[in-house]
Amino acid sequence: MKNKQLYIAYGSNINLEQMAYRCPHSKVVGTSEIKDYELEFRGVATIVPQKGASVPVLIWELDDRDLPALNKYEGYPRLYRQEKMSFEIGGKEVEGMAYLMNYGKLSPPSQQYYNTILQGYRENGLDEKYLQTALENSLQLEHFVNDEFDEDFDEDYDLDDDMQMKF
Repeated sequence: MKNKQLYIAYGSNINLEQMAYRCPHSKVVGTSEIKDYELEFRGVATIVPQKGASVPVLIWELDDRDLPALNKYEGYPRLYRQEKMSFEIGGKEVEGMAYLMNYGKLSPPSQQYYNTILQGYRENGLDEKYLQTALENSLQLEHFVNDEFDEDFDEDYDLDDDMQMKF
């Protein structure tokens, strides 16, 4: 694979239309999973270490001619860094490159960004539960932060009154 490398996509780059535009010389090799990582939204997707978890991924054979456009899209090296990761494809353990976020905190994606990834999951037959879980996790944290640390938080807040309102 001279002038080519395996690229591990887990976010918007699993969307075939988007990647065809951005990386026209690259092609899909297949699907796999990255073990002991989970999908997380920090406004955009990243993967983070999580023992026992896994993330479905789309593997691309990335042509070097497409790398500059992909690096620019990913905000490399400031927003995302490149990391080598192992995965199994075709019964063989191989290594590829993935982009992982350098910083950021849990926050939900835009509806358009989420739908771009969802379309990619569907196009490639990936299990949508991983995507849904990442979205739910990002939304739960947002609600927790908004509910628990609201500047207008009333110190006389009555939990019983709140519970009654939810019934």
